[in-house]
Amino acid sequence: MRMSVISPNLSGCCSILDIGVTCIATFLNERTDHKANIIDYTFKKDKWREYLKKSLNEFKPDVIGITTTSLFMRYVRQTIEEIRKEYSQTVPIVLGGYHATLNPDSSIAESGVDAVILGEGEYILADYLDALSKGESLEGITGLWYKKDGTVFKNEKRPWIEDIDSLPMPNYDLWEDIDKYFYFVGQLWLMGTRGCPFKCTNCSEEPMNRALPGRRFRVRNPKGYVAEIKHQWEKYKDRGFRMAHPFDAVFTANPKWVKEFCDEYKRQGLSDRLPFSVFTHGATSQEDKIKDLAEAGCREVRIGVESGNERVRNEIYGKQATNEQIRQSFRNFKKFGINTIAYNMLGGPTETKEILWETYNFNKELDPNKPIFFIFRPLPGTDIIKQMQSLDEEIDVAAMSHEIDTLHWGAALKSKNRSESYVEYFQLRCFAYFVSRRVWRLVKKQKIRFFINWVRYMYKGWKLKLDMKIVFAYFLASCGDNLYM
Repeated sequence: MRMSVISPNLSGCCSILDIGVTCIATFLNERTDHKANIIDYTFKKDKWREYLKKSLNEFKPDVIGITTTSLFMRYVRQTIEEIRKEYSQTVPIVLGGYHATLNPDSSIAESGVDAVILGEGEYILADYLDALSKGESLEGITGLWYKKDGTVFKNEKRPWIEDIDSLPMPNYDLWEDIDKYFYFVGQLWLMGTRGCPFKCTNCSEEPMNRALPGRRFRVRNPKGYVAEIKHQWEKYKDRGFRMAHPFDAVFTANPKWVKEFCDEYKRQGLSDRLPFSVFTHGATSQEDKIKDLAEAGCREVRIGVESGNERVRNEIYGKQATNEQIRQSFRNFKKFGINTIAYNMLGGPTETKEILWETYNFNKELDPNKPIFFIFRPLPGTDIIKQMQSLDEEIDVAAMSHEIDTLHWGAALKSKNRSESYVEYFQLRCFAYFVSRRVWRLVKKQKIRFFINWVRYMYKGWKLKLDMKIVFAYFLASCGDNLYM
């Protein structure tokens, strides 16, 4: 059978290169008798309906899958409506991904949806397509919920895939616009782990851990992981692939694993050819691990500061990192010449104006190379939703449902501690200081070249109808030498 897997990104963000979608489509193509393609809206925002119709009519899928995230659910519904109107009233439509797994009842209830995948879809979809191709019953396919004659049937849950080393390397050639991704971000997303050992309340990972049986946090053999990175580097090095980005939730969680990865990265000759960037955590960024990363070619780390206030960071978000641990982490990064991206989250539960200023001042003290200020998102299914009820905080449902489709802009929490408009103003205040400081530093080094690159980059984003604020942010982070500074 033939299956189209859709990434319905209409947010205008140029970096939504979905690893899960890639893994699903690759697995179906390489490990089954079925065929899959990927339909991605990212660079087709102004003509996505025509693009969708053309892609479906050319590939002629027997089944259509749509990946779901909570912020993109309105795009999922628009996609289903378009499929039913322009392609087929009867083709099975399957939802998968984080939102579908954590919110299966509402997902299967969506109009036009025939089935929902709970958890990792590789083997579940293979069994589903096998059954459809043979005309067999869907009963007993673990991990699958489905509709039959208007009735919802809920099969047993399927455990997480234990041996993730056994899965094929993701084939990014399935993304029609892979070269555009390389132009705007210069990086390729890679995964050596699935799940996360931490239990942050605002993140989907801990509820995912509880959603299905089995072990959620799994790690690959570091040598196999490096082999995949080398394979992708040799494949795309002449197409704009300039930095590897292991997208593992906390790359530095296991010291032994980090050491083995770094040793293999050097042994394969990548340390001098392909810089890499990783996510880390304030409590797992000890000097010995950072030294190993630096020697292997790590040029950048991404660390969740979240808030400058320890109570908010740890009691509200469950981050488990003190201010002093974060300070020491940044000192270690700077000691070994590794650039830093600091992730901050504004406007969360119980945050007052004074606490927002603590975050601002803490970032001034840390002096990250690339400070980012997101706005808090109360994502359905996360633990913080229940916590908010006891804190007397109210979700702006209208904003979450109809306005917000990114982590970047727009407040979504009605709080007695400060207004939504103040949070949005404060984000602009942060950008006014930190972005202008980064621009000044880049201009001092690059001079006229900064402005030439800026014009070219922004013009290309404008032509593709991307969100120009996000394009500017990625220009500062990824264009040319900016990627390494």
